[in-house]
Amino acid sequence: MDLYVIFGLPGAGKTYTGKIAEKYFGFYLYDGDQDMSAKYKKAVTAEEINDDLRQVFFDQLIKSIGKLKEKNIVVTQTFLKEKFREQFLKEFPQTKFILVEASVEVREKRLLNLDRFTLSLEKWQRMSKIFEEPQIPHKIIYNNYEGEDAVKEQLEKLFSLY
Repeated sequence: MDLYVIFGLPGAGKTYTGKIAEKYFGFYLYDGDQDMSAKYKKAVTAEEINDDLRQVFFDQLIKSIGKLKEKNIVVTQTFLKEKFREQFLKEFPQTKFILVEASVEVREKRLLNLDRFTLSLEKWQRMSKIFEEPQIPHKIIYNNYEGEDAVKEQLEKLFSLY
């Protein structure tokens, strides 16, 4: 099984990148947000999120991924903290991480149009400040573009490298 985690800052285009991997490369897309409980979503919105709540969320995410039997999977999730990336990698050592990056201006424009969470731009910015730079092995995709072609080309190169 090929297992990729597509992670990065809010608004970078993680889910968009995952959808391209699904559409063009035959991956099963698992959006990690589907494991967010109502309590977790409420805590995020109220900015009352902490590592204990994150741990419960990541325990559920790991359980969900463990149940999947698909041949090739991409998981999209922010993975703000390095310890949760390491925990996921320990559970699934075959995981390959792809960091999606986009400029601040592009991310903020996307976040203002995001319909999954109703957070102010200031709350998104505060969330971005706690994003820990990844120390785990990873590749990078740049997603400052309109259209799928640039992301598709980068994914194709990355998949051939792994």
